[in-house]
Amino acid sequence: MTIWIVLGAITLLLAGFILWPIFQSKRTAAADDDAGSSSSTADAEYASPESEIARDLAVYRDQLSEIDRDIERGVLSSEQANAARIEVQRRILAADQRIKKQQTGDGATSKAPARSPVRAIAAGFIVLFIAGGIGLYLDLGSPTMPDRPIASRADEINAMRMAQNADQDRESVLNRAVSDLSQKLLENPDDLRAWELLGASLMALGRPEEAQTAFLETVKRSGRDGDYLAMYAESLVRSNNGQINTTARGVLREAEQSSSTDPRIQFYLGLADAQEGNVAAAVDRWIALANGAPANAPWLPMVVRQINEAALAQGIDIEGRLNVAENTSPGPSQADIAAAQEMTPEQRQEMVMSMVNGLAERLKSEPNDPDGWARLMQAYMVLGQESEAKAAYEKAGEVFSDQPDLVARFDSLAREIGIVAN
Repeated sequence: MTIWIVLGAITLLLAGFILWPIFQSKRTAAADDDAGSSSSTADAEYASPESEIARDLAVYRDQLSEIDRDIERGVLSSEQANAARIEVQRRILAADQRIKKQQTGDGATSKAPARSPVRAIAAGFIVLFIAGGIGLYLDLGSPTMPDRPIASRADEINAMRMAQNADQDRESVLNRAVSDLSQKLLENPDDLRAWELLGASLMALGRPEEAQTAFLETVKRSGRDGDYLAMYAESLVRSNNGQINTTARGVLREAEQSSSTDPRIQFYLGLADAQEGNVAAAVDRWIALANGAPANAPWLPMVVRQINEAALAQGIDIEGRLNVAENTSPGPSQADIAAAQEMTPEQRQEMVMSMVNGLAERLKSEPNDPDGWARLMQAYMVLGQESEAKAAYEKAGEVFSDQPDLVARFDSLAREIGIVAN
């Protein structure tokens, strides 16, 4: 707070320094006007333009006489005297022209133009600027907030720097991998594994449009293998901000007919069903995917949360259908979902909102919960509140900025559920 008082005092001093000459000049001008109105007619004539020209002509005539005397004394030669006489005559002619212009005017001396309002406007803007700054601070500032010296934020700053360095190192490694793989493929374009790694590296760099080309090569060169079709479909989905378009849906349908067990196939097909408004079909597909997954599958908790939140939002009965361990489903409980079956759509919506708002409030006081932030992001998207989902995604990135692996997880989840980052 002390620093703001000091800065405010400096601002006022500078404003006074700027305004003082303006107001002083106004008073001086007013005094000059009063003195001019009380001066004699002779003084007015003396200060008039005609009297100034008359004085100039008298001086020029004296200069001509002086030139003649210099010739008599031998100070000037005839050539020098002629040059000096011509210059003086030129000045006399110029003065004569000024006299003629004044005589051909309106015949009267025009009054001095009204004093420009620029000074008053400048003073007004300065006062308005200072008052506006004070008002803005009183409205948006936090006068009671304690100072946060750099020394007290050393750990926070170091954590941010470490996170930035980690991100830069990660990007540097991935960019080198892209460069090396591209060079390798120029020499051996039939290297299927190199195409796959190139696509994966480009996806990790957030360049799904470029990854499409690499994955399409894997599809062609592998004889349209189901796993590579799933990778290609994912690149299509991510490049379309999480939306399943006709091309991606066709690729997923083809992959579904293959022998591939890649979980992306059923997950994105379920997402396509949900985007078309058939949430029940999406939940059925996701339940089948979760029930057939290994217990330690890293993607399983995300799918289970998606199932529970979609079922709760739409009032779909999934009691006894989801056969997974409780620790993989940290979303709404089966009892919550069962109770929702007896509610009206409005009551169910109110229940969902109360749970989501409760989660959001808890994360404000206990932000160190990555699973909680992931659930909040998904819940907002299920409710159609994309701006809130994006805000939760950005806040999670701030909270865990010193943990690049979690930031990457949030980035991946945001792309999967359709959160559009800046």
